[in-house]
Amino acid sequence: MEKPFLRRILQLDILGNVILLAACLMLFLALSYAEEMSWGSSLVIGLLIGSGITFILFCIWQWWKGDSALMPPRILGQRSVAASCAAAFFIYSAILIHSYYLPLWFQAVKGNSAVQSGVNMIPYVVANAVFSILAGIFVTKNGYFAAPAIVGCAIGTIGAGLISIIGPNTSSSMWIGFEILASVGIGMAIQQGFTAIQVVLPLEEVAIGTAAVVAFQSLGGAIFVSVGNTILQSSLRTAANRNEVPGVNIDVVIKAGAGTFRNFVPAERLPALLEVYNGALRKVFTAAIVMIGLGFVACLFLEWRSVKGDKPTSDEELYRENEAVEQRRVSENKSTGNHRISRTPTGLSGQTLLSNGRALGLPDSQGQ
Repeated sequence: MEKPFLRRILQLDILGNVILLAACLMLFLALSYAEEMSWGSSLVIGLLIGSGITFILFCIWQWWKGDSALMPPRILGQRSVAASCAAAFFIYSAILIHSYYLPLWFQAVKGNSAVQSGVNMIPYVVANAVFSILAGIFVTKNGYFAAPAIVGCAIGTIGAGLISIIGPNTSSSMWIGFEILASVGIGMAIQQGFTAIQVVLPLEEVAIGTAAVVAFQSLGGAIFVSVGNTILQSSLRTAANRNEVPGVNIDVVIKAGAGTFRNFVPAERLPALLEVYNGALRKVFTAAIVMIGLGFVACLFLEWRSVKGDKPTSDEELYRENEAVEQRRVSENKSTGNHRISRTPTGLSGQTLLSNGRALGLPDSQGQ
């Protein structure tokens, strides 16, 4: 019988949602204010402490709620689920860093327009999509999802490292190659967490596991876009304080944006500023190396299980599996002259299996 609508609403972890929303809100506000103030300001510190305490309260609440929690600890604690969530957080952080700050590099350092910087990202996007599909085909044929996740993160880490060394004089062939290498690795690894969820969890829990992976993806991307902007602005201001760009108002450069700051900088100061801007963006790209590297470590904890493995997900599949065992037992008994069947290896009698099969509407397969 279907539960009343009000009862289903009350079963939702509404308080857990509110606690998590409050924690994320304080975290994002702290990251936003850190771009305008110093990390040592009382407001930023207070928001970060408040966010941390609220996240701890959220974890305690989830543990207390058990299986009725927003993110059930029993599911998140499963080895491959936890590894998939961590890998999703780290990999998607790197993707957002590249997707957001590589176009800034094209505009600020190379002097490209916004449209041209988008065109320059096509190799990254296409390689990601193609190798995501190829990795899916590999998993379908081979069965194992851990291999492309691990290898992909290793390749992505190398590619991210190469992206971090680009400069004003880097040729098109080089940065295109770096883009493709990083994106190939990320494309191989990015979808394997979802495959792992479908393999290790029962059918009725797959939706919860998938939602958890998506949540960690979104959280990683949201956090590290802000972290990258903080690294960029703090690096530019540090260079200005060291008088590396004399005669340039760095606050005007930051407010003008990557596409138009050249209009506010004297021509003789532009080469020095480009070097400083490039150095700041390279620090941002270094964060992507760390993220993909941590994603590689997370993928090492994925279980080495195949999508082709037997995984009964319903009473019908369980019946068919036990029926096959019963048929083998019948054949063995007939070959030894013993026609009496007492009990199957799974603990179910032949008559019980036959009754269960009829209850499920399945045809009898043992003709006498």
